[in-house]
Amino acid sequence: MRVFLTGFMGSGKSYVGSRLARRLGLPFVDLDQFIEQRTRLSIAELFAEVGEDSFRDLETMMLREFDTLPMFVLATGGGTPCWHDNMNWMNAHGRTVFLDPSPAIIVNRLSQERDKRPLLHGGEDLATLVDRKLTERRECYERAHIHLLQDNPNQDIPRLLEKRLNTYPAK
Repeated sequence: MRVFLTGFMGSGKSYVGSRLARRLGLPFVDLDQFIEQRTRLSIAELFAEVGEDSFRDLETMMLREFDTLPMFVLATGGGTPCWHDNMNWMNAHGRTVFLDPSPAIIVNRLSQERDKRPLLHGGEDLATLVDRKLTERRECYERAHIHLLQDNPNQDIPRLLEKRLNTYPAK
């Protein structure tokens, strides 16, 4: 099984992905960490050095390297599905999941991370920025096979997602 976790930054893709992979007995990959290891630069440094368009080209190239691996759980970057037809590619190559916590949960999680996340730089109010960017990307995210809403920060999302994946029709 190949599982691609998508959603806005702060939606819990890395947290859920590592725990889901453990539950399923599959390897876990965080795409941002994979890119950082390969390039020896942080995502913020890559954005600063090459710009978002070139970063998205690199991100897509590295995502597509997983075409040959038979089983994994992969946490994408927040923008990954929305560039270069990546959501359609992931839908064709595995099961896609849209982790969709409430905007309030996202803002709470991101409030201490503005300096680490290139798209959060600037003076715009965090709640306004999250709402704007999430609105821009929602249509893309909603093309995932599984849409997992979260309005309670105490929900056991890895357990709920495991159940959903086990009942989802096999490819």
